[in-house]
Amino acid sequence: MDFTLEEGEIHALVGENGAGKSTLAKIVAGSIHSDAGSMTLFGEPYQPVSRREGAAAGVAHVRQQLSLVRGLTVAQNLQLGRPDAPAVFNAGAARAEVERWSDEFGLGVPAETLIDDMPLAVRQQAEILIAVAWGARLLILDEPSSALGPLETQALIALCHRLRSEGTPIIYISHRLPELTELADRLTVLRAGRVVVEGADVREADLREVATLMIGDVTLLEVNRPEIQRGSTRLTVSDLSVSSPHGVGCHGLDFEVAAGEILGVVGIAGNGQESLAKALTGQVKLATGSVTVDGTDISGSAGQAITAGVAHIHEDRSNGLAASFTVADNATARHIGNRRFTRFGVRLGDKIALHARELIERFHVRPPEPAAMASSLSGGNQQKLMAARELEQNPAVLVAHGPTKGLDPEAAKAMRDRCFAAAQAGGAVVVISADLDEVADLAHRIIVLYRGVVTDAFPCEDMTPERLGAAMAGLSESSGATGD
Repeated sequence: MDFTLEEGEIHALVGENGAGKSTLAKIVAGSIHSDAGSMTLFGEPYQPVSRREGAAAGVAHVRQQLSLVRGLTVAQNLQLGRPDAPAVFNAGAARAEVERWSDEFGLGVPAETLIDDMPLAVRQQAEILIAVAWGARLLILDEPSSALGPLETQALIALCHRLRSEGTPIIYISHRLPELTELADRLTVLRAGRVVVEGADVREADLREVATLMIGDVTLLEVNRPEIQRGSTRLTVSDLSVSSPHGVGCHGLDFEVAAGEILGVVGIAGNGQESLAKALTGQVKLATGSVTVDGTDISGSAGQAITAGVAHIHEDRSNGLAASFTVADNATARHIGNRRFTRFGVRLGDKIALHARELIERFHVRPPEPAAMASSLSGGNQQKLMAARELEQNPAVLVAHGPTKGLDPEAAKAMRDRCFAAAQAGGAVVVISADLDEVADLAHRIIVLYRGVVTDAFPCEDMTPERLGAAMAGLSESSGATGD
């Protein structure tokens, strides 16, 4: 593979899931070693043996699976592993530096908040801030906008343009082709580990042709919204409130989702979406109210939620998968203790691997190796693995938080079709997403969250940019979330 990045340019790297984009990024950053070939960095021979060595040379890699230490604050992460970090941690200086960079770039990253208590979109911004603060001479951004809404994406584009104007070259990996026309200078397309287009001028590129080079027949990507018969109520949320010590919780939410119905939940990142997802799947204690599935109260009990048939596609794959376990272990995690896969307390490895291989093929997880570690998969294939586990059987309720995040166009289309299929099979589906196009494609009704409160609710056909923007800014308020 040949790849050239010019000084002061943004070079987009695109391709289907598993095409080799993240592998190339890891080689450049020093996380893994190439088997052959050579690299130069700013005219000098460059062959890092570790990510730390790459960082010392000025290469910063913001990965899909973010590397911030979750039990620490942003200020503490700023100093952790920093090539020129002082021997003694100065909390005040670190906090001031985070605040200075955050203000300068308009990111709004809190210096003293624990990473665990921050929305995924803010964690991504924090990692970019730290990379810049470390003095990155070359920045690699791997799917940086995948968890961002329109406003956050525009802020990211502005930041990238500023860094470019200061001479910092950026490798920008994304599946969101339309944003590349506004963002990048050149693009390279990978397919099956090979370059099929090298360094094309983005302004002259035909994005439909690029999509064809990535995945083949783009007509297969058109959204075909099926007719779905609405049934009786399956999910009921009553006076739901969730307290969050640092982030934004939820306050007094009331809504129902019927069999065959898809409810979209939108809002600027950090306005209660994560708290809602956890509440709907029994992963957090409620301050008030209840969540019931088919009349069964699952409030605050993940075990009861699973028994009731609740499936959950996590926004953050590091929470949705056990990265240090195999693909087979992750694919069959919902079957722990099932007699199909155990005998006298002993796991039946052959049967587990066979079942995992069936799911791998059904959901197109690549590479198709049950014994591979989940951490070795590309971000998009980790997303498909999580979907395989959760959607193996028709769920009573599907909570899909950013379901197409990090997926190539073909895989994103397949994921949307699976959400439709879950509804067609009689499930109640809740799609929480920063991607407004995704919600518009999928949802029958939409609710808008602002600071944990529903500010508007309406049928999808009534959505307009003006109404949505006002609700996301907290400027409107509905009486409920029925959308009737």
